[in-house]
Amino acid sequence: MSGFDAIKIEQDDELGAATIALNRPEKRNALNAEVISALRAELKTLRHKDEVRSLFIKGNGPVFCAGADLEEIQALQHAGVGDNQKSSHELREFFVDLYSFPKPTCAVVHGAALAGGCGLASCCDFVIATRDATFGYPEVKIGFIPAIVMVLLTHQIGERAARDLCLSGRTIDAEEAHRLGLVSQVVVQADLEGAVHKLAKSLRKNAPQAMATVKRMFWRLHGMSLEDGLVWASDMNAMARSTDECKEGIAAFLEKRKPNWAE
Repeated sequence: MSGFDAIKIEQDDELGAATIALNRPEKRNALNAEVISALRAELKTLRHKDEVRSLFIKGNGPVFCAGADLEEIQALQHAGVGDNQKSSHELREFFVDLYSFPKPTCAVVHGAALAGGCGLASCCDFVIATRDATFGYPEVKIGFIPAIVMVLLTHQIGERAARDLCLSGRTIDAEEAHRLGLVSQVVVQADLEGAVHKLAKSLRKNAPQAMATVKRMFWRLHGMSLEDGLVWASDMNAMARSTDECKEGIAAFLEKRKPNWAE
């Protein structure tokens, strides 16, 4: 099975939503080089589709994603440093592509989301999980480390909680993941599709470029001091007032009509 066979793409034009389904159920949707390449290519395509306002990622089969393909990592243990760096850098670039994707993203999690699979979910703006979902970074249990994802995880849930998960390697249920801020919403399996539909419908009403700017600001603010962040944010505030979207949005609100992007 090639990487491009191992993901499936669906698009709902009415909701303005695209869904990427990880499709390696026999491998618990483990991430290998071909899958990473296919995912990065699809993200590149979707970012330029104006009709796509939001992106959802799910896993086919009994789990969301069990993490990296350990057979591939085992094979790379016999390769040179350069090959291992290349593989690691490609994984990093995928997580950055997803984390900084200009449209809202949501991981739709059932079953296990572990290691790189939990990292994938952590990179999304929203995580909707079923009650049976589990999350964890068990890498230390096999002598490995969650090196790349821990950087992004720390920004998502704070260092104390990130240290807990990455050092203990423990698996947590959906409710605890929700309390930690790793999960946005927990639902029963029967309500999962409805929750996804509701979120996509809600995001479809928002100004697309405004959402992209908000995401870009979150990405850049991580490297700024509080003072520098506030100075830059005030400039962004001023800039946003003059955009076509803001002009249209305020006019639509005052005229009690829908803005043109929501029609």
